[in-house]
Amino acid sequence: MTASATSSPQPDAPAASPRALIERQLWVLGRLAEAGLNVALAIEQQATAAAADPDAAEPPPSLEPGRRVVQGDVALAYARASRAVRLTVALQAKLIKDLQALDEVAARLRRGEQAEVERARQARETARKERVERIVERVIRAELNDEDEADRLAEAAWERLDHDDIYGDLTAQPVGEIIARVCRDLGLSPDWAALAEEAWAREEIAGGAAGSPFLALSWPGPPLRATAESRALAADPPAAEPQAASP
Repeated sequence: MTASATSSPQPDAPAASPRALIERQLWVLGRLAEAGLNVALAIEQQATAAAADPDAAEPPPSLEPGRRVVQGDVALAYARASRAVRLTVALQAKLIKDLQALDEVAARLRRGEQAEVERARQARETARKERVERIVERVIRAELNDEDEADRLAEAAWERLDHDDIYGDLTAQPVGEIIARVCRDLGLSPDWAALAEEAWAREEIAGGAAGSPFLALSWPGPPLRATAESRALAADPPAAEPQAASP
């Protein structure tokens, strides 16, 4: 097998990222710029020594043995070496700009992803808020016969849900927990047994969401664990009516 065959990249080898490739190119250009600068300095040293003794046939002692780098026009050689260094430095500057452009694109993508995540979170919070508002309004209408008072409480519930500093991040709490807190603040006593028949409540009961007031109640089927917080949030069951004494 030839050397070229052994050194050729494998078809399945992963391609380097654009940033890694540019960084590698910058490293190569740095080495070339350093080498070109050394050549230019050596030519400069040779030219300086020759200028000090134009009639010398051999390199002056100040020039190390074997350091004569030009046989001919020293000025032309120095111009070419310095031009090569300048071109290398210019390429470095261009690659650095390309690298900065890549970083800016990556930063914009990250900002876009973060903005998308925030938009999705806000959409979930809005949907959660609207669901809680609808359920609380049903609780209000079921408990109150006074239309004006019902409207006032519904407006109060909306205002409380619209402020993050009251209930915090709605997406991090079960719907039942938010409803229990709103109803407690408004002095309402929801019929949790009736609410448990609704689709959202069945889903919450099946998931056993921590903090849900439904965990404090007893349901047919596998028992649900109740927490102190969920018991406090759940409405107290109505007191039993006293039975008349038998004659």
